[in-house]
Amino acid sequence: MIAKSAGITNSIDENLIKWDPKFKIGIPLIDAQHEHLVKLCNDFYQSLLKSKSNKNEDYHALVKQTLETCLNYAATHFKEEERLMEASKFSGYKQHKDTHNSFTAKCEIAYADIDTMPISEAIKFALFLYDWINTHIAHEDRLYMPTLVEFLKEQKAKQA
Repeated sequence: MIAKSAGITNSIDENLIKWDPKFKIGIPLIDAQHEHLVKLCNDFYQSLLKSKSNKNEDYHALVKQTLETCLNYAATHFKEEERLMEASKFSGYKQHKDTHNSFTAKCEIAYADIDTMPISEAIKFALFLYDWINTHIAHEDRLYMPTLVEFLKEQKAKQA
C-alpha cells in the first residue's frame, strides 16, 4: 500500500512528511520557503485526517481553505526561485519553470475539484505533494544551486 510505504498512518498526530536536512539547498531564503512548504503540505494532510477521523462528510471547506493557502505560497515561492534562476542565467531555467507550471496545473485541477472530491482522492493528492517534495525540492532544485551560488558570489563581490 502506497500510504504505508510513504510513512503515512491514520494518526492525527503524524505528519505526512518531516523536514529533513536533505531538503536544504544552501540558500537561506529558499530553504526557509521549502521548510514552510513542508509545513503547509502537512497542514493540508492534517485537515484531511481530521475530517476523516471526525467522519465529517462535508470536509471540503476546511480542506479547500488549507489547500488554497498551500497553493498561494507555492506560487510565491516559484516566482522567487524563477527570478533567481533567470537572474543567474541558469541554463535549465525553461525546463525547471515547466516543472513548476506542470505542478501548478495539477494543483489547480485538484483545487477546482476539491468540492466534490472523495476523501480517498484528496489523500492521493496529498501523496502527490509528498512525492513532489521528495523529488523536486530534494533533487531537482539542487540542479540550479551551483549556478545560483556562483551568481550570488559575483553579486557580493560587485558590492564590495
